[in-house]
Formats: sequence, C-alpha cells, structure tokens
Amino acid sequence: MFNLPTAYLLVGLMYLVMPTVAWAVLSGLRSRSAWLWCTGSALFGVGVVLLGLRPHIAEWAAYPLANGLMFLANLVRAQALLYELQRPPWRRQWLLGLGAGFVIGYECLRLGLDEYPTLRFLWSSTTLAATFFYISLLCWQIGRRETSRSAHWVAGTYLAVGSALVLRSLAVVNGVSEPNALFGGWDSLFTIGASLISSVVGSVGFIGIFLERARHNDLATAAERAKRAENERLSAQIAQLDRQRSLGAMSASLGHELNQPLTAILLDAQMGLHGLAQNRLDTAQLHKLLHHIEANTQRASHIIERIRSFIRPVPEQYKPVELGQLVQDVAQLLACEARRCNVEFAFVLPPTAVWVQGDDIQLSQIVLSVYRNAIQAMMGQPEPRQITVTATPVPGWMLLHFCDTGPGLTLEAIAQAGQPFFSTKADGLGLGLSISRTIAERHGGTLEIANHPQGGAQVELKLPAPH
Repeated sequence: MFNLPTAYLLVGLMYLVMPTVAWAVLSGLRSRSAWLWCTGSALFGVGVVLLGLRPHIAEWAAYPLANGLMFLANLVRAQALLYELQRPPWRRQWLLGLGAGFVIGYECLRLGLDEYPTLRFLWSSTTLAATFFYISLLCWQIGRRETSRSAHWVAGTYLAVGSALVLRSLAVVNGVSEPNALFGGWDSLFTIGASLISSVVGSVGFIGIFLERARHNDLATAAERAKRAENERLSAQIAQLDRQRSLGAMSASLGHELNQPLTAILLDAQMGLHGLAQNRLDTAQLHKLLHHIEANTQRASHIIERIRSFIRPVPEQYKPVELGQLVQDVAQLLACEARRCNVEFAFVLPPTAVWVQGDDIQLSQIVLSVYRNAIQAMMGQPEPRQITVTATPVPGWMLLHFCDTGPGLTLEAIAQAGQPFFSTKADGLGLGLSISRTIAERHGGTLEIANHPQGGAQVELKLPAPH
C-alpha cells in the first residue's frame, strides 16, 4: 500500500540531494543566483521532510515551520531568477516579512479557526501555488530571452506543480478530497509526483541554463572572433589595394624618380667605356666613375625596394620603427611629385631618434596618404607651398603633426574627414584617410584632422610610445 509520509520524505530527500549536486557543479562560477537557487531548493526539501514527519514531530514544526520553509524557499528561488533576469532583487526585509506574514496567517487560521480546516489548507496550497506559478513565469522569461530549452523545461515543471496544487485545492473545496496534506487521494499522488519531478528537473534544468549560456557565449565569441579576423583580412586587402592605387597614380612621378639614377648610371658607364677606348682614363677617374655607378645603383635599388615593399601583401610585423627616418623615406618616395608641384618638405625632429612599436609599411601608408592629400590641396595655391612635419615625444605617446600651407578644410569636411567614401576631391574614393585612421587605431593610436591656427590643414598622428 502506498505510504504518503514516506513519499513526502522521498521528495524531501530529493530536494536536498539535487541542489547539493547542482551546487557542486556550479560553485566554481561563484554565481549569487546559483547559490540562492540551491539554498532555496534545500530549504524546500527541509520543509517537505518535516511534512513527511508530521505524525512524529511537534505541531509547530510539522505545520507552520514546514509550510513557512516551503513558502520562503520559493521566494528565495524567485530571487535567484530575478538575478538571472538582471532585475532589481527583493530586499531581504521583504522576503523575511512575506515569510513571517505567511506563517502568521497560517497560524491564525490553524489556531483561531480550527473548526474551518479548509481555509487553512486553501491558504497554504493557493499561496504556494502562486509562488510556483511566479517561478514558472520567470523561468519562461529566461527561456525566451536566452532561447534556453532548460529554462522552458523548468518553467513547465513548476507550472505543473502549481497546477497540481490548484487542482488539489479545487478538490478540497468541492468535497472530493480532504484538507490534509497526508490524505492519500489521487490529488495528493498527483501533487507528490509533480513535486518529485520538479526536484530533479528544477536542479538539472538550472544547471542546464548555465551550460546553455556558456555554449551560446562560446559560439558568440567564436563568431565574433571569426568576424574580427575576416574584417582584419578584408581591411588588409583594402589597404594593400589602396597602396597599389596610390602608387599607380604616382607611376609617372616614380618613373621619373627612377629614371634619374638609371640615366646617371648609363652616362657614367658610357664615359668609362669611351675613356677606356681612348686610353684617357687613369685609375682615380675610373674609381670615381665606378663609385658614381655604385651610388646611383644603390639609389635605384632603394627606390625599387620602397615600391616593392609598399605594394606587396605582407602580414603585420610589429617591430621598433624610427618615425623620423620613416617620414623622410616616404617624402623621398614623393620627391618627384613634390618638385613638380613646387612643394617643399620641412622636418622638425628631435635630436634623438623617435621610436614606436608598429608595422613600418602600414605606418608609411598613413604618412603617404597625408602627404598626397596635402600636395593635392596646395595645387593652385600661392607659394610657398610647404609640408611641415613635427615629431614631439610626450609622456606615454609620440605625436606627429603634418601641417600644410593650403586653404584648409571646411567645417563639414572636418566633421566627415576619415569616414569611408567621403572625399573633397572629385576623383577621390574617400578611403585613404579612413584606412589611415583604422591603421592608427590598430596600433593603439589616433588620427585627428583639423585646421591649423595659422592657416592650412593639420593632421595629428598619435601613437603609443614603447615601454
């Protein structure tokens, strides 16, 4: 024959064992909501155990304490779910006040109106049912927010327990059942069965919420990492294409720049051959011609190497970069174009080297973009046309200022400069400064554009100083 107190003891023990298992799994997370959920489940288990021991213990423990613990346990579990939903939790005073109010109301009905046991029973069962429904609602909201099947399972289970208590209350009101928790009718069996299932599903489901969240977080992190890697790959390709486009637009100037040392090499070689043929070259003259040929060959080689390194796709290589040398090397790359436009470079550099940690090719791309914009802005402007480059070390940073003597920028251009596809030039793509700003940010720095107080535009490149 089915023994109802034994069933309550079994359910109570399950409510004690399962939160212990859950806490063993979740304790490493140091989650307040996990601690509250496991504590509440354990308190509910103690209340159910006292209910099963009702024939053998004092009335104050079997009635008000048992029911009070179960009511308070559900409030604590609801508190845990409020933390999970990131909602303001109830104050501790409110929890204790609600628990005390429930016990006082129960005792008043038990002692003052003992001839009406149905009221006492309805007070405890409907109040507990309301807390189960509230827990179910909170779990359902978590499930919807996080697309968590575990939360939906917990919500469904606690909805079943609350429904079982409501059905039992209706059975008592209609005289089908007795207002006694130890009455072994079908409604009691249904309530105990639902409670037993909730003891397991509640704890396992709560663990599942954390595991599903961890899985979702891992997937989101992996997706974000893949997106970031793809963006970096595309950014690198766009930057390389922009470098190639820039050098393509400079091809005539670069050809002229390269033609100078090659022409000098040819002339020196012809003079040497002619002198040897006429037997009019001594050792010193031959040495001088060969020295000129060697110097111009190295000059041509440096120009070619700068072009090759600037356009070839290479992975980022962060290493010490001397900014003073870099800004002068890029100026040499634009020397012919600058001469053609009557633009001069002026460098105001510290007496000691200015070092930063970065990718020299990418930093060169920033400088080249700034130079070319300045040269194009000064075309048609009265002379002198000058680009002044100033390097200033400040605590923790290295500042590069590029100032030109052009017309400056409008307020609209300053506000939108550096945004993708915005350009003040009719044939501009609007990518140069946008790419430059992205490169600066990847180096931990900034790129700002403004008008210089004395006229012209000013670009400030701010890079972190090496530690």
